[in-house]
Amino acid sequence: MNTVEVLQPRRVRLDGKQPGSEPNAGGVITETARLLPQRDRTLIGGWCLIDHFGPDAAPLRIAGHPHTGLQAMTWLFDGEIRHRDSLGTDEIIRPGEVGVLTAGWGVTHSEYSAKDTAPLHGVELWAALPDASRFVDPGFEQFATEPVRMGDHEVAVFIGEFGDGDSPVTTYSPLCAAEIRFTTDDPLVVDVPAGWEFGVLADSGVVQVDEIKVPAGSLGYRASGSDRLRLQAHANAGEIVRAIVLGGEPLDEDILLAWNFVGRSHDEIAAWRANWQAGIGAEQGGDNPKNFPLVARTDDDPEYPAPPLPPVRLRPRH
Repeated sequence: MNTVEVLQPRRVRLDGKQPGSEPNAGGVITETARLLPQRDRTLIGGWCLIDHFGPDAAPLRIAGHPHTGLQAMTWLFDGEIRHRDSLGTDEIIRPGEVGVLTAGWGVTHSEYSAKDTAPLHGVELWAALPDASRFVDPGFEQFATEPVRMGDHEVAVFIGEFGDGDSPVTTYSPLCAAEIRFTTDDPLVVDVPAGWEFGVLADSGVVQVDEIKVPAGSLGYRASGSDRLRLQAHANAGEIVRAIVLGGEPLDEDILLAWNFVGRSHDEIAAWRANWQAGIGAEQGGDNPKNFPLVARTDDDPEYPAPPLPPVRLRPRH
């Protein structure tokens, strides 16, 4: 029988500063609850980062910053985010739409609340690109979901296939992601690939994964080995309980996640960092200052400098 591990979040600053430090541009402090990676768990399938914010998160002001080796996906329950990137994209991401930025060999983007005073509620997800695809050309996709009814519940699949729903968004390893809105306490049982791992984020209310209850704000992790996933909400009458389900075939590769980069070695991360710092004029060095074309600034907010590397060599994790 599969067992479900319950993972608790930790608070992080999206601008790379320590929680509780000074505000970023515009006096906004942007913090999030990070559920993945954890000390003892780096990946769930190909998913390498899960950030949960809201229901009343402060307006977002994240100036230009780089990415490599990953796909960054934004899914909102409430609020709107303006996404701009070095490819020339300038789009508003709204609830029910997923924005997917494929970083590949290198891309720069910024994220700002489209309505400066509106609270945000949603998730930011990263999927590590497998070794064979991690240097693909950068790209951006946006997809508006069509929710489906599964029993008494509404399911919006925004990545891959899950139950009766699917999404056309490009992925580079077998993945799925869906929002589930439970309207009763009837269980939802879904056939899934037996070789996949799953993570279930309880956004509001308690969500039972197989036989284990996952409190609101926590993440339930289920290892591979079963071809059915059983989910059940525990809520008061009239409440809607929301969950995010993430699944994928285990990515059998060691990765290194440092700041906004997903790489395979310390030297690779150090080179990308040096190129970014040189490209924004923060430091001398780097072998390719044009590695990261810059995104157009919003309100002339300067690009974020990369935090310093630790005094030890970074090691990949499985």
